[in-house]
Amino acid sequence: MEQRLEMAGGGRLLLRQEGPRVRAEAVRPADGQGLYKAWLLGRDGARYLLGTLAPEGNRLVLRRSLSLGELERAGCWPPEGAEAPLAFPFQTWERWHCERSPERLVRDPLLRPHLRQPLLCRRGQEGFCLAAPFRPECPVPLVPLFCLARVERLEGRPHLVWRFDREGRPLLPTVKSQDAQ
Repeated sequence: MEQRLEMAGGGRLLLRQEGPRVRAEAVRPADGQGLYKAWLLGRDGARYLLGTLAPEGNRLVLRRSLSLGELERAGCWPPEGAEAPLAFPFQTWERWHCERSPERLVRDPLLRPHLRQPLLCRRGQEGFCLAAPFRPECPVPLVPLFCLARVERLEGRPHLVWRFDREGRPLLPTVKSQDAQ
C-alpha cells in the first residue's frame, strides 16, 4: 500500500506499508530559511514526529522506516495528513519578503482560504508575521483575524500585521510590537 500526502508547510510525504513496517520519505524544496521537521497527522489531533529533513542537493529530505504498530498506537495510522513546519530558523528575524503561498504557513483550515493572495512575511525564532497593505477602501485579506491585526508602518506605508507561532497558530497582538522594525 502506498500513500502520497501534500505536507502543510511545503513538500510531499510518500508512505509505503511493507508488512509490519512503514517506509516514509519526506521531500521539500530547500529554501535556506532553516530546519524543518516532518510530522504525520492522525485522528483527533494526533501527531507523530517523523524527524528533521536534511539537505540533499537543492531539496530537504527525510527517509526512515517506522513500526506500523507504533503509528497505530500514536493514533496516526491511517494518516489524515502531514506537515513540515519550520522548526528552527537560521536567523533571529529575517527581512520582510513576499510569500506567494501564505496559506501553507497557517495551520487552521478555516483561515487558509482567506490567504490565497501573496502577503509580506517575516520569520523569527518564535514564529512569523504576515502583513498586507492597509487601505480602508480595499478588502482585508484575513477577515477572521482582523481584530488580531496591528497597524504598523512598513516602508513608510500602513500595513496590517498578524503574528503567528511556529506552528502557524495566530497570536494576540503585542502591546508594543518589535516585529516590524
